[in-house]
Amino acid sequence: MKQKSMSIYDFKKGDLITRILPIKSIEVFSGEIHKDRRYIGKPFIFLGIANGCVYIEKEKKSKPPKFEGIPEMGNELMDMIKMFGINEGPINLPLDIWGEGWSYYIDPYSIDSYSFGSNNKKAKESITIKSLESQLKLALKYEKYEEADKLKLRISKIKNQI
Repeated sequence: MKQKSMSIYDFKKGDLITRILPIKSIEVFSGEIHKDRRYIGKPFIFLGIANGCVYIEKEKKSKPPKFEGIPEMGNELMDMIKMFGINEGPINLPLDIWGEGWSYYIDPYSIDSYSFGSNNKKAKESITIKSLESQLKLALKYEKYEEADKLKLRISKIKNQI
């Protein structure tokens, strides 16, 4: 399945997106061009564009922790959490280098069933149902009811075929 590279401007708030291309070259080491590939293939929820940045967040189950009490201690603690890669809040990326190379995220379990190498139709269908059910939960979470209805219909069609 070939994905089309899109501009970040093509998405709306709540879309599940991913990087499919490295960012524009920004660093040169020993004559070699370095391209950042950090976010390729990882699912993110698109929040929007503001302040010259693309705002995304990791798909998560709960809200980020809030540190109340001593504000300075909370800020320092959040900086340490971000430094170690445990950030649960929005990620801001500079728009000038992160504006292109995005696409809708595709759940690996929903990729064409022939690519799994299994001849067991029931196993393929159960993988597809699981991925569709996870997409359904996300659609309901973001109140995309038309998309949720389409997903419910696809799930019922697959279950009736098994």
